[in-house]
Amino acid sequence: MTPPPTTSPADVERHGVDADSTGLGFLLERFVESIDGVVFAQTVSADGMHLAASSAFDRACHDTFAAIASGLASLTDSSVELFGLGAVNRQIIEASDGWVLISRLSDTAAIGVVASLNADLGLIGYEMTRLTRQLGPMLSPAVVDKLKGTLVS
Repeated sequence: MTPPPTTSPADVERHGVDADSTGLGFLLERFVESIDGVVFAQTVSADGMHLAASSAFDRACHDTFAAIASGLASLTDSSVELFGLGAVNRQIIEASDGWVLISRLSDTAAIGVVASLNADLGLIGYEMTRLTRQLGPMLSPAVVDKLKGTLVS
């Protein structure tokens, strides 16, 4: 396994974050390629817009998953807030044939990861935490709005 790529907030300030193969999409593709059992990764805005994704699946799937992942992140945030449980670290959904994991990247963005049933959830969780720490500061409200604008146009 090769470690996922790193980008610093200073790189984002200099070059910006974009959803193409040189930016956020590239980071997500490398994340998927570097971790056994990860099938797909996508960043979404808090209001359900697709920001960037690994290359698996088509745009319609990306748009649908963005709405679902954003909604699940919001519902989970509300649930833990209701019971005073602090911040959500990760939401893990077990299905008969795989896993869906969702983590908040910032107040304005989340990441959704789809993994096969035999994937190492501990490793995926660890790498998602690393990626979240890397991407969270980069996905400010202004950057998320910029990404949404470039994808809608």
